[in-house]
Amino acid sequence: MAAAALVPGAAVWLCCVAFTYLYNGVSDIGEDRVNGSARPIARGALPVPTARRVCLLLVALALTGAALLGPLMCLLTLCMLALGYAYSAPAFALKRTTPGTMVAVLGSGVLTYLAGAVDGTGRLTPELVVFALALTLWMGLVGAVAKDFSDTEGDARHGRRNWTLQWGGRRTALLVTFSSLAIGVLLAVAAVLLSAPGLAGPAATVLCGALVLSVAALTAGPDASRARRRVPYRVFMVTQYTAHLITFAQPLS
Repeated sequence: MAAAALVPGAAVWLCCVAFTYLYNGVSDIGEDRVNGSARPIARGALPVPTARRVCLLLVALALTGAALLGPLMCLLTLCMLALGYAYSAPAFALKRTTPGTMVAVLGSGVLTYLAGAVDGTGRLTPELVVFALALTLWMGLVGAVAKDFSDTEGDARHGRRNWTLQWGGRRTALLVTFSSLAIGVLLAVAAVLLSAPGLAGPAATVLCGALVLSVAALTAGPDASRARRRVPYRVFMVTQYTAHLITFAQPLS
């Protein structure tokens, strides 16, 4: 597919992601209010009926745009929307457990990079595959777990069974520490083995982010404030954004 399709393709994917987050905000309103979340639906800034209508509009826009971009993009879009729905919908609620969340996040990551390849040059180089795999694992094994550190009160009250509640904050922090450092190290090793200078920046970013995240996770005691327990997830997000911004400045070959 021509590079000219990148902008409409990105718009389609933005609709998919916005639908996923907005629908999750509708389904999480109870937990979010207990946790003191500042999300717009939880604090009453966005009425639930309005949010539901916007969700339907986003789905319609995503499917219409994807249909215009071709059958493969349409299939990927359908899968992304279905995964976003399954994450929050009461009938599936992948969000209830950490493995379920991992499935949703890992699947979304894979679909996103595939859509990017389909919507762009369609060429998956070894460097791009390694980067996509590493950052997908970063989202699925680190972010999907760290996001629960700050929300134990609401999660427990509404029947969640994530690892932070089942295993305790300390054990889960150790797991996140191991996962994040392992991903950073493996990405750095891959950059050396592939002689891929384009991977050096993202690898250094992920490794540094993993170190900061690990310290933040391991030093947050059980009595820490919600804001303090949220720090590991914020570090995760900053690391993820930075690694991708580096690839924009120095595209992978």
